[in-house]
Amino acid sequence: MAKQLKKLLYDKKLQDSPGGEAIAVWKINPWKVFFAFIASAIALIIVYGLLFTRSGEESSDFFGNAIFYAVVLLIVIGVLYLVANTALKFRKLLTGFFIAFILIMTVYWVIGQFFNHYDILSFHQGGTSLWMLITILAGLGAKRIDGNLDRHDLGYGFLVLIVIIGANIPVANNQGFLWNVDNLLSTITNLVSLPF
Repeated sequence: MAKQLKKLLYDKKLQDSPGGEAIAVWKINPWKVFFAFIASAIALIIVYGLLFTRSGEESSDFFGNAIFYAVVLLIVIGVLYLVANTALKFRKLLTGFFIAFILIMTVYWVIGQFFNHYDILSFHQGGTSLWMLITILAGLGAKRIDGNLDRHDLGYGFLVLIVIIGANIPVANNQGFLWNVDNLLSTITNLVSLPF
């Protein structure tokens, strides 16, 4: 009987022992505890509503309010669960994004210094277009940063190098694509800010 009651809140999990063989250990299950609290709360609400409120309208008002607040509480718990679950899933993605962003920004700066020093290309060193490019590349690489270096990571690295160099090859006004995008954005901003 005690083992049957224990199953209400616990699960058996296999665990390695020092001897090398697996043994079963009782571990508390958070979901079972959560549902036990919900069941206890429902039982207490019913007992209170039946025994400690006057019959008639007061009892029905109490149960109506209890159901209303229970629905609100379940919605809040559901939203919190979804937000927490999404945050846990995106935590790794956000970490990868920030690492990729820092790596790409560092590579861009090092390559830019090298190319500017030897007058190979004039690298654009700031502006909205540069930050947008690095953000997009970091977003593409956020899933790839997992601590394992494979051919997909090398392909992504070559893509980053090609995009970085290609965005600075002169296309108009002897300037690269990034400079021209920033020039276009500043022109649009000046046109919008003019009084009519």
